[in-house]
Amino acid sequence: MSKSWKSALAVLLSVLMLLTTACGSGKTNEGQSSSPTPSENSSAPAGFDWKQFAGQNISLLANKQPWITTLEPHIKEFEELTGIKVNVMVFPEDQVRQKALISLQAKSDEFDVFMSLKSREGLQYNNAGFYEKLDSYVANEQITSPDFDIDDFFDGPLNGERFDGELVGLPINVEGPVLYYNKKLFEQYGAEVPQKLEDIETAAQKIVEGSKGDIRGVTLRGAPGAMAFTFGNFIYNNGKEWFDDGKPNFQDPVRLQAIQQYADLASKYGPPGVIQYTFYQSSALFAQGKVAMEIESTNELSSIIDPKTSRVIDDVSVIPVPPGPGGSKLTQLQWGLSINAFSKHKEAAWLFMQWATSKEMQLELALNGIASPRSSIWDTEQFKSSMDTPLKQEWMEALKFIMDNANPDVGPPVEDQAQVRQIIGEMVGKVMLGDKTAEEAAKEADTKIMEVLDRK
Repeated sequence: MSKSWKSALAVLLSVLMLLTTACGSGKTNEGQSSSPTPSENSSAPAGFDWKQFAGQNISLLANKQPWITTLEPHIKEFEELTGIKVNVMVFPEDQVRQKALISLQAKSDEFDVFMSLKSREGLQYNNAGFYEKLDSYVANEQITSPDFDIDDFFDGPLNGERFDGELVGLPINVEGPVLYYNKKLFEQYGAEVPQKLEDIETAAQKIVEGSKGDIRGVTLRGAPGAMAFTFGNFIYNNGKEWFDDGKPNFQDPVRLQAIQQYADLASKYGPPGVIQYTFYQSSALFAQGKVAMEIESTNELSSIIDPKTSRVIDDVSVIPVPPGPGGSKLTQLQWGLSINAFSKHKEAAWLFMQWATSKEMQLELALNGIASPRSSIWDTEQFKSSMDTPLKQEWMEALKFIMDNANPDVGPPVEDQAQVRQIIGEMVGKVMLGDKTAEEAAKEADTKIMEVLDRK
């Protein structure tokens, strides 16, 4: 989210690294957390054998991002615990996606475990049979540790790893959309913090008029390919899904309202050039104090309060994107780990996935900047002690809310995510620019999306 998105590349690393500096995160001088790691306190429960696949070799294909950077130094602990050797292959996101697709299409066992963004390639990979189904693994007490506790995962991230009810991965991090606002500007111009979706426009208008246009009311994504992550919340919170029974229907009155809401915020109260904005431009502008609100990912807090560039560090507050007539069901995405359906070492790969997503390792990751999809991590004293300012508490509560009220469909549930998201973004963009009415743009988008679907 984009940060999907390049959003995914940040994955909350800088957020919590900034937030946990000097906050009692338990770091040693060597930069490692002093919290227990799985190998230190993983005396396996009676009857469970972590070494049952000792001597096997597995390979992990990972996207170069904070999760693997933090995890990789600990992999030797997994190897000592299990006797399984792990070969790690790390590449930039585009290369990982290309390499994974080529290998999976060839039914290659070149890697056993791989990172996958289910909101992007998930449906395509699932329909092609690339993911090993995991429900039977979870239920198998012979290969699943009694400490694994799959019920500890938040519903949103875990459901994001399912297709047709079947589990195909385990979440390793999470992020979602929030509304950042500048408390100082709200007070200065007498605006009220939005409680409902429509209140965003009310507050934006108050600030733009009060500042005579010197301060813009809100910034959000305008770039077509990046827009789905933020625009989707207007669809969901107005009470609709992306499609009706698998078919686009943006001419529906409720979806038309969502299109108009989003376009009005951008065209009436957004900054010049917002039609080209991704998370990068929005966060830079908000950090300069030139706009009162930003609708963006939880990942972006670090950019907004970066002491090197920010002028609003002490003025920021954050809440989930407010509910609309349909309530609050916010887009959320997560990277996950999956097993290659063509692997020859699936059980050993499953042990690795359990270890990498265990409570102990998830705590280690959280203290190093990766927001955990496990609920118990957020209740640990170590993590809570690092959330020691009002802003940190707001950020934490907003992200927990998103995970409890999440919709993992960042875009419509279709295989060709990139093209369909582009069409949707262009639809809203034409309304932003005044080139088409919402009705005209929606009709055109419905036709174009059906052409994409009919080619499948």
